[in-house]
Amino acid sequence: MASNINTTNIDAAYPVAGQDNDSQGFRDNFSTIRSNFVASKTEIEALQSTTAQGITHDSDNNLNDFNGTVIQDASLQSVTEEVNVIAGVNSQTDINFTNGNYQAVTVTADVTLRFALWPANLKYGKIRMALTSDGQTRRVTWTTENGGSIKYGPGYPTNLDIDSANNPVMVDVFTVDGGSVVYIEYLGQFAP
Repeated sequence: MASNINTTNIDAAYPVAGQDNDSQGFRDNFSTIRSNFVASKTEIEALQSTTAQGITHDSDNNLNDFNGTVIQDASLQSVTEEVNVIAGVNSQTDINFTNGNYQAVTVTADVTLRFALWPANLKYGKIRMALTSDGQTRRVTWTTENGGSIKYGPGYPTNLDIDSANNPVMVDVFTVDGGSVVYIEYLGQFAP
């Protein structure tokens, strides 16, 4: 949408210092400025009613936060998701949903990973986990914040042992009730 604001009709050099200036020049400038305010008001109101509301922008991190605004009937093309890499995990560590939908974790000891900061109740939140080790066999167990329960899908191993630095074990973890019940689906170990 092209703007209807017209700055070219404003005489920025008027009034001229040191001479008697005709009042018509003032009236012309004020009329143009008023017309631009009217155009600005119309354009701002259109943006307020047609753009996603509740957005905050962090220009330092190039981040727009939609604050839970629903985006409906959108066509997305060439969209990516952020990857959160957590290396050298050797004690209980939180896996925060807010850090991204794909989280790559390298464990260097037997550890418990705790899921935290899920979206609110009746919002679907999913994390794909890529688990590797320091080359030794490491056991991973799970917990979730606020005493939620974990349910394992078919095919989930009795013990989740991570034994490779190069071939990740993949699991999908999701909830729809703010983490009260967390589901873990075992996808397998990806190897060349």
